[in-house]
Amino acid sequence: MQHIQVFIHVAKYKSFIQTAKLLNLSASSITNTINTLENNLSTRLFNRSTRSVALTQEGHILFAAMAPIYDDYFQALDQLNFQQQHPQGRIKISLPLVAQELFFEKIFVPFQHAHPNIELELNASDALVNIIEEGFDFGIRYNEQIPQDMIAIPFGNATRLIAVASPEFLQQHGLPQHIDDLDNFDCINRQFPSGLKYAWEFMQQQQKINKKVSGKLTLNSDRMIIKAALNHLGIAYVYEDLIRQELEQQILIPLLDAYQYPKSYFYLYYSNKHYMSATSQVFIQWIKNHFYPDEWPKINAETGGD
Repeated sequence: MQHIQVFIHVAKYKSFIQTAKLLNLSASSITNTINTLENNLSTRLFNRSTRSVALTQEGHILFAAMAPIYDDYFQALDQLNFQQQHPQGRIKISLPLVAQELFFEKIFVPFQHAHPNIELELNASDALVNIIEEGFDFGIRYNEQIPQDMIAIPFGNATRLIAVASPEFLQQHGLPQHIDDLDNFDCINRQFPSGLKYAWEFMQQQQKINKKVSGKLTLNSDRMIIKAALNHLGIAYVYEDLIRQELEQQILIPLLDAYQYPKSYFYLYYSNKHYMSATSQVFIQWIKNHFYPDEWPKINAETGGD
């Protein structure tokens, strides 16, 4: 393209000196470039004298063929540069239902206000999705659910699931003191699209405990589980950030504090084998600047294959 760029300019301006000034090159460099191009093509492109420069017949043929291609090439570069400075396009993200509940107002709404020319497409489902096969730019999941060949960065604030119940339920049925006491209580089960029921996660003597619970109600929506708990139908295991107001108003009471599982991050993940668009880069940088202006969290901050 450098040879063609010099050729196009000399053909347009009929001057080696003018071309050198426009391209910020020496006149000898322009001469050498044209000589090299003519040698490579085994044909003379310009008739030159001390006073004039004119295209040969072969030069006219090459100019007619290459000028539109040259213009399209630099127009494409201009469009890419414009997009980098004024991001626009679409970002398609696969995320679980609860991540949409947790982060829609906190992350996606502010991002949309900050970048109104970027189209966000959020596909919320608890089914595990292959983001490459399904055409997603990003996925959001817990770290252990992310394929090993992906790059992953923490998304939003760390959060955790906690066991809660209404005061009315606890007044009628009592207060569990130990994880195993849950066997004696109606617990509101959470079911995945696969049909499996979620085992509640606790910590006991620095060991992770997966506790299977039972009850008369099984749901697949965090909002429905919270409503069920508010209606005194059982003990719920829900994200703390979703019930801040209910906890403050003490209409839901946290249980088994001594066994609560530590807070952890959701992760935004993407393929490290595909070129990332300027729009996707803008989204990642916005997440980093918005939540981690100084540095990524030090624990499990970035993962993925080579």
